[in-house]
Amino acid sequence: MNLKLDLTEKNQQLLHEIGIESENREYSKEEIKTFSNSIGDFIFSKSSKNGDIAKATARYGDLLNIFVSNEK
Repeated sequence: MNLKLDLTEKNQQLLHEIGIESENREYSKEEIKTFSNSIGDFIFSKSSKNGDIAKATARYGDLLNIFVSNEK
């Protein structure tokens, strides 16, 4: 998976918000799995009391699904 070629500008911006910078190169399955974990960690680091986890899941969930499907 090449993050610059395979992701939309919107998804690249979401990655940037999480702190993952995308490069124009092929990423290994291990790197993709690490990114999946980072996105999940970011989502679950939010507060559940005020609904921030639900908001983050709505915002970043599709991006997470892209990475999870490319882990295999």
